[in-house]
Formats: sequence, structure tokens, C-alpha cells
Amino acid sequence: MRMARLAVPWYVHPAAAPQDWAWLAAQHRDVSFAVVNVHNGPGAEDDAYYPDAMAGLTRVRTLGYVAVDYGNRPVAVVAREIALWQRLYRIGGIMLDELPTSAQSLARCAEYAAAARAAGVTFLAANPGVFPSPAHLDLFDVTAVFEGTAADYARFKHPGWARNVPPSSLWHLVYDCAPEQTTDICRTAAEHGAGHVFATDRSLPNPWLGPPTAVSDRLRAGLSPACR
Repeated sequence: MRMARLAVPWYVHPAAAPQDWAWLAAQHRDVSFAVVNVHNGPGAEDDAYYPDAMAGLTRVRTLGYVAVDYGNRPVAVVAREIALWQRLYRIGGIMLDELPTSAQSLARCAEYAAAARAAGVTFLAANPGVFPSPAHLDLFDVTAVFEGTAADYARFKHPGWARNVPPSSLWHLVYDCAPEQTTDICRTAAEHGAGHVFATDRSLPNPWLGPPTAVSDRLRAGLSPACR
């Protein structure tokens, strides 16, 4: 049975979990992309840790994290952060987080997307965490249309019109999973029509601190990871 590919929000500091970064680098055949968040964006020019850590991900498609504060951040500020990601880490992908989804926000979202494309971004993702309009989806290569707990995910359904959206454009982010649920959720995401998924037993305030805890625990113990 088909499963969605892993697409990983990666908000863990390399000094805190170097073994997790090594794990991510080794997953390059299975991971469609990873979104790296240094400090709610690209961080500082003189970071002591991230340049070397990012250099280890050359075989993983990496996207830089940029928040748009639900449309409140000026386009010029977002464009400067995109340029800093490109200058510091020479990456061609960006994810715009906190994307607004109202009908009134479409023009602002189009401005963000146009600024990214004008800067040379070749792979543009967005995370509203819910289904936006089809017009919003058309602005991005991939959109995270679900971000929430496993309990909420059990009730989640794509709208009927999304049957015509390519799975490669849709991404699900699921946290607070029971450890044994992660494989089933990857399968469920594909059945929904999503081509990308990440499921973890970690929880708020930051569920994206590396791989699921079972993987991290085994890595810290010097063992081979037993699961995705």
C-alpha cells in the first residue's frame, strides 16, 4: 500500500542532538524535504553551529523557515529573511509559516510568493495548518493543510474539491501520536490524498524537536533506529 513520504519540520538545535542531525542526513532517500528553523528564521550571521550542521544535509532537500505572522509581516521583511537564508546556507527552498487563509489574505500571500520566486526560490512551501482556498494552494509547491494532534487527525477529512489536487502538493503534520500510530498515520495521509507527512509522539509547545522520541532514544543509546 502506498505511503506518503516523510517531510520533516526540523527545529532541533545541532548542539542539542547531533545524533538526530546525523539520522536526518542518512534519511536522504526517504525524506522529500526538511524545514530547518534556526531561530524563528535564519538566525544570525555568526552562528557557531548551523553552518557545519547544514553542510551535512547536502543530500537532503532543505527549506529555510520564514514566518509571515498570518500576513502581518511586511513583504520586504520576509524577502530579507529569504535572502539571508540564501546567503548563509545557499538553499533553494523556503517554507512560509503562519500563512493566513482568509479570502482577503490571498493578495498578501501572492505578494509573499512572488517575492520568494523573484529571489530565486525553486521550491516554495507554506504552512497554514488548515486547508486554504484552491487559489492559495496554487501559489505554492507544497502546503501543509493539517497541523494538529493525532486525536484531531482521526476526524480530519480533505474537502471534496481536493480530490483534484495532486498529492505532491499536500502535507500533513501530526503530533501527540502514540508511538505505534506513526506508520498508520503515514498510510492514512496517503489515503487522504497527501503526498507528504510527518507524525511524531512529541507534543506542544514544540513537537518538531527532531524525529519521534523512540528514534532519538535509540540514537542516544548508540543503537540503530528501529522506526521512522
